[in-house]
Parts: sequence; structure tokens; C-alpha cells
Amino acid sequence: MKISGSLLAICLWFSFSAVAQPVWSPQKRAQIEMEWMRDSLHLTPVQEKKAGSAVLNFQKQMDGASGSEKKQHELMRKKDAVMHRILKPEQYKLYYRREQEIRSRPKPNHTGKHQAY
Repeated sequence: MKISGSLLAICLWFSFSAVAQPVWSPQKRAQIEMEWMRDSLHLTPVQEKKAGSAVLNFQKQMDGASGSEKKQHELMRKKDAVMHRILKPEQYKLYYRREQEIRSRPKPNHTGKHQAY
């Protein structure tokens, strides 16, 4: 019994480690970003509505620009400009610092079909 339990655990570990990082839908990515903004930037209801719309729009545009790094960089600059108008100066500093950190990370190499969540 111990051997079969250990074998099952090993098989499960290999199956989970072989799964690639999922590619999330624009809606899921926007939801995650907005959760961070709500928790970290303490958005007002008006800011939340404006930022939520802008973030979702941006995420959809980024999907359309996949493969074109130049277009993605232009979209990021536009998003930063929009967020600069929506957020208060202190909020924007935190937002921009986080964006720079995310953008400096190495990009994952997604292969295969996109998985919609």
C-alpha cells in the first residue's frame, strides 16, 4: 500500500510539473490587476470604474498585439498615460513602480494552444 501511494504521489508531481504556465484571458488578467489596484492603491469608486475599463481595454489590445514587441511597448506607454490621468500622484508612483518591476521580468516562453480561463 505504501508503494502504490508513493507511486501515485510521484506520478502526480510529474504531471503537475509538466504543465506549462497557463495563458489567461484578457478578462482574467484585468481582474487580477484590478484586485492588486484595489488592495494596494485604495482606489475610489470613480477611479475603480475608470481604471477597470482602461485595464480591460489594454489587456484586449495586448492580445491583438502579440508577436509585435514594438506595438506592445506603445500600448504600455499609452496605458501608463491613461493611468497617470486616473490616479493620484502617490498612487501612480506605486502603480508605475510595480509596472516597471513586472516589465523587467523575463518573459515566459508560451508554446502550444492558448488556454482561455
